[in-house]
Amino acid sequence: MAFNQTATAPSHKIRRCLLMAFALIALALTALPTASFAGTDTAGNVLATDNDANSSGVEGDLYWAGQALNLDDASIGRDIIAAGESLSIRDCTVGGAVRLAARTIDIAKTTVDGSVTVVGQHVVLNSDSTANCFYAIGETVALRGSTKSAALAGDTVTIDGTVEGDVEVWADKLILGKNAHITGTVNAHVSEDPERAAGAEVGALKIDRTENEDTSTVNDVIGGIVAAALSTCFVALLLELVFPRATASAAGMLHQRPIPLWVSGLLGTIAIVPAVLLLIISIAGLSLAGALLCGVIGIALVSSAFAGCAISRMVGHNQNRYAMAAVGGVIAGALTGLPLVGDFISGVAFVFMLGYVIQIIWRNAHLKPQQPANMPGLPTA
Repeated sequence: MAFNQTATAPSHKIRRCLLMAFALIALALTALPTASFAGTDTAGNVLATDNDANSSGVEGDLYWAGQALNLDDASIGRDIIAAGESLSIRDCTVGGAVRLAARTIDIAKTTVDGSVTVVGQHVVLNSDSTANCFYAIGETVALRGSTKSAALAGDTVTIDGTVEGDVEVWADKLILGKNAHITGTVNAHVSEDPERAAGAEVGALKIDRTENEDTSTVNDVIGGIVAAALSTCFVALLLELVFPRATASAAGMLHQRPIPLWVSGLLGTIAIVPAVLLLIISIAGLSLAGALLCGVIGIALVSSAFAGCAISRMVGHNQNRYAMAAVGGVIAGALTGLPLVGDFISGVAFVFMLGYVIQIIWRNAHLKPQQPANMPGLPTA
């Protein structure tokens, strides 16, 4: 896992996204059937889980997934690739690299010829451990062993070991312990000044101050709200021009039978993900899955404008429909542009429009030929 040492510091949101991605990978590996892992292939690679005995010697790679790995006094010829809840590697020798994803990771008294790349909540490269490079992302990251270079990202990063080269750090808090011995440069992208113990030796320390808080100014927030209001207003007017019967129909449903509208929208929102996954699993359903995804994306793009337009037409049914569409679009866009609550309002608008689409499909599927088209809840334009 290579880190670009000339790149700017990633934000905390990026770090959390990376953590989530690795956590999902770990969860997927853990959920795989045990039978698919147990065994040794012809190249000497070992695939193991919690149910397998601790291997004292592996000629090739060690692949492991499960709840807790306690690898003690083992010799691994090449790489270790493991994912689980708790990973502990002690008194081991690794001829290749180490790739780990877990909640807690502890590497102690272990020699790694290659690099160590780990991600978790609590990550430690303990004393008497050596590696060529140490790359780590976590909530708390501690480097107490020895490595030639390091790139560390976390809320709290502690360096209390030896680094023969440069170190890149992205953290809220950086602690340089008394046993820290760094011959190169520490490029610290931190939100507060590092804590440096009296015995810490650092070739050079470069600090790039970052802020955790949202640095958006009031003008930025207001500008975003205005832009969202104007764009949503334009889409609402376009919908009213092209689909006047749809907005009127949605207004009628919301006024006369709101419960089926909201319930169907909520159930449809919950069912979208499993429906797409089931269609993808079926080869014949790939095209249907693509069509469903395109439809969902389209609904998400116009849902705020459609909801604002429909609600405004319901409230001002005796007023000019274009004027009410513009007012509804402006209000809906401004609400979705608000900090904190904007995403929630957008989600409510999505549920509303999806419920309307489901209701229309349901009614058309059960509409008898002799029934008039002008049904309750479906007023004409």
